[in-house]
Amino acid sequence: MFVFHLPEIGEGVVEGEIVKWLVKEGDVVSADKPVCEVMTDKATIEITTPRSGVVAKRHGAEGQVIKVHTPLLELDESGGAGVAAPAPVAAPAPVAAPRPVAAPAPVAAPAPVAAPAPAPVAAPAPAAGGKTLATPAVRSHARHAGVDIGEVPGSGKDGRVTRADIDAFAAHGSEIKAPPSLPPIAAPTRGDERVRIIGLRRKIAEKMAESYRTIPHFCYVDEVDATRLVEVRESVKGIAERRGIKLTYLPFVFKALGVVFKEFPTVNAVMDEERFELVVRGEVNIGLATDTPAGLYVPVIKNVDQKSILEIAAEMRDLAERTRAGKVSLSELQGGTFTVTSVANIGGRFATPIINHPEVAILGVNQIHERPMVHQGQIVARKMMWLSPSFDHRVIDGAVAARFVSALKAILEAPESLLLDLR
Repeated sequence: MFVFHLPEIGEGVVEGEIVKWLVKEGDVVSADKPVCEVMTDKATIEITTPRSGVVAKRHGAEGQVIKVHTPLLELDESGGAGVAAPAPVAAPAPVAAPRPVAAPAPVAAPAPVAAPAPAPVAAPAPAAGGKTLATPAVRSHARHAGVDIGEVPGSGKDGRVTRADIDAFAAHGSEIKAPPSLPPIAAPTRGDERVRIIGLRRKIAEKMAESYRTIPHFCYVDEVDATRLVEVRESVKGIAERRGIKLTYLPFVFKALGVVFKEFPTVNAVMDEERFELVVRGEVNIGLATDTPAGLYVPVIKNVDQKSILEIAAEMRDLAERTRAGKVSLSELQGGTFTVTSVANIGGRFATPIINHPEVAILGVNQIHERPMVHQGQIVARKMMWLSPSFDHRVIDGAVAARFVSALKAILEAPESLLLDLR
């Protein structure tokens, strides 16, 4: 019997939370197979077994925090090789069937090998042993989306499941797998549901509670005439597209922040709670709150003040995509000095965001709306946008916050200067 202990999963990390078991007792596993997902410091890591065998015992339940170097899994190595029989050639398992360890029993009499029965149109072609064809990245995406990949019809070569298949199934899964039925005469009464708060959701909850308990927040809201910003972005969007870069408004905001921090360095700072000191950061490392299937992550773009708008845009898109795919590294989620949050693509006028502790401020960037405004003595349609930052009132006074936002507003209303470093 081989006892597999939780390995070291990061420098200075002494424990991790079991977010999800990927195997159950009795499963046959091969070396380097992922057996569970463990979360630490807002990074989810797949733990792989170094040996093959049969899972005899799992240590720890989902949501439980265990120490590094303590037992995680027990493997019976005597029965780990050659247990699973190959699946019949002529009778692939249907989409809704579970993936068995041994050969699946055919639903009906199997067709002769010389004339195999055709598979259903929507069914993915299973790999040897009944395993759904998919890359590790797609499997990880399925787990983050809460989708059983074995139920997803594959549209790729040989029935391979793609990332797009996962997204489509997550959005319309019930339509794909549910057989047609008559509507019920009366809808049954729905009971309460208890949802365990584990993994990233628990980390977010703990961090938000800590931030709100520790920091006396205040929010300062101002309105920006973004008409010129919209025009400038439109004028250079084609340049970005020719370089394969999607240019949104946020890179302009990031670049403007890098300029304004030179005048207001105490906003680009963090608190040392133990020594009760304000640490004014020399680097400008701006985090972007990113919505993912697994929850909220904040990847950080480093040295924003030293990069052009197009460089920021390219890095922002790359980081966001890899974060949503679960491929971002722990170092890319650390070292932030300031955070930007935006739901402008969804809607809303403004929000009052919670500061990403130990930082001392966060900027809410909101949707641009066209509405009538008085401009140069005339009532005309202008594109308006609210900025809604929150500040730590222990170290930032209202006057400093107001001047900081006014300086940021002035740049965004006349953003041509930001293009001098377009590169």
